[in-house]
Amino acid sequence: MDHVQEKLKHGERLQQKEKKLARRMKQAKEWGLDHVLKEPHKYHKHSPFSCGDSDCVMCGNPRKFFKEPTIQEQRANQDMETMRDKRSNGKVVDEIDVYLRVRNGE
Repeated sequence: MDHVQEKLKHGERLQQKEKKLARRMKQAKEWGLDHVLKEPHKYHKHSPFSCGDSDCVMCGNPRKFFKEPTIQEQRANQDMETMRDKRSNGKVVDEIDVYLRVRNGE
């Protein structure tokens, strides 16, 4: 890569970081989070709205508080309950065809 291109990419990364930080500081100012405004660069990778307490309803595990399976678990359960008759490419699976292929060792 050319040295000039590397410098441009580096500058873009720094600009993105500063834009993200400015947006978070604006939100913190609107919500009155003074502890965030005192140390803005402390929160460049961490949300200023997270208190960090796992017992907090907003910050903790949703399964613990709402007693619901996660979306990933819901998908897995749904796949186990219903048999799909289509492949990922949209073609219908013919059970006899599959049986014959398995039997013939293909």
